[in-house]
Amino acid sequence: MKTYTKSDHEEWLDEIGIPNEDRASEGGRIPDHCERYGAWMRRNDPIAFNVGFQERQREICGSLS
Repeated sequence: MKTYTKSDHEEWLDEIGIPNEDRASEGGRIPDHCERYGAWMRRNDPIAFNVGFQERQREICGSLS
């Protein structure tokens, strides 16, 4: 069974993209030119990244058992 890693979570966030409300042009904090949401979150907001990672890990691991 493959485990869900922080790299997997970063890639998943990159795939879903930046939520509109988080874009700087919409009053958020993430620059509009940022193309890698997961990488930005991991580097600039590690607490939120880790909380999201743990929640997603529980979702995925819970569905595997």
